[in-house]
Amino acid sequence: MGQILVLNENQLEREITRSILSEGLESEEIVLAPEEESAIRILREGDVDLLIADVPRFDLRHCDMMTQARQVSPDTPILVTSVGVRTDIAPHVWRLGLQDYLLKPCRPTWLLAAVRALKRDAAIASNDREEQRREQYLKLLAEQMRAFCYKKSIDVAKDYLDSLYQEIHNKSVIRFQTLRFAEGLAQLGDPLGPAVQMRLTCIVEQFKLRFDQQVQKYDTYLVIKKMINIIFAAFDEDSSYQVDSEQKVLNYIDRNIKDGISLDQAAEYANMSSYYFSRVFKKITGVNFITYVTDCKIVVAQEMLVNTDLPVSSIAYELSYSEANYFSKAFKRKVGMTPMEYRELHCAGKEKV
Repeated sequence: MGQILVLNENQLEREITRSILSEGLESEEIVLAPEEESAIRILREGDVDLLIADVPRFDLRHCDMMTQARQVSPDTPILVTSVGVRTDIAPHVWRLGLQDYLLKPCRPTWLLAAVRALKRDAAIASNDREEQRREQYLKLLAEQMRAFCYKKSIDVAKDYLDSLYQEIHNKSVIRFQTLRFAEGLAQLGDPLGPAVQMRLTCIVEQFKLRFDQQVQKYDTYLVIKKMINIIFAAFDEDSSYQVDSEQKVLNYIDRNIKDGISLDQAAEYANMSSYYFSRVFKKITGVNFITYVTDCKIVVAQEMLVNTDLPVSSIAYELSYSEANYFSKAFKRKVGMTPMEYRELHCAGKEKV
């Protein structure tokens, strides 16, 4: 459902405008603002698809208000209604970068036509921006995959989802863009053969069916991460991909962080003794194996604390800690506060997405 903000100091005109819009447009929420301060506050919340602003005169105060509205919400189109003559109003409108204007009094059909046109243009522009964003992130993801960097590939996908969920408030748009991103990710697995491609395609199809039941961004992240894991597992199994041995070991560790991977397991994978592997690993990363694994687990825990409602004990279990108390102590040593304190600090007043 879209949201149209109507700014008009005259109460009767506000109500008339709301009545015209409600009767002429479907699935639109009409929000009324009697003064500039409340309109700016609503715009700052980021859910407005269109601002209809009545400007009695283009004096310094009203021009400043229009400029501020453009700065607060640059992607929200602004339709101005005003009394006067076209030669007086039009130059101000175009100079301020506003999208359109109507001279009062205007017929209801004119207002509805102008609103529909602006919303259509805004939707097209928004789709173009989101397509560019998605393609840019898929390009970055492909680059990291070609370099066989698992951790950076995960970071690119996470950054994309973070930017999408932060900037887009329409759930249908989020659904469309994340599904397209997942489809693009599946296509990146084409060179890995039909078996891998079938697994990726199945995940995408399942994702389409159950996406509407997912209310948290973290659920979407886990689906994308699962697809990246499949691709990197294929890299690992196919000897035709010449992955640097150090990078291959790091990928293996990073892919198995939540499973409680041990030094002995990593050393066995690297075909080294535990003692020699420990020395080589510290030379590669600058930290010892235990510190690296613990730090990675804490990062995952921070994401789960903020983006899920899982109890601390469940998060500890997910990260292969045998005791929640031990996990909490490790978390506090690294972060400086307990898991619950961290969750309260970062989730205060935040609605999970």
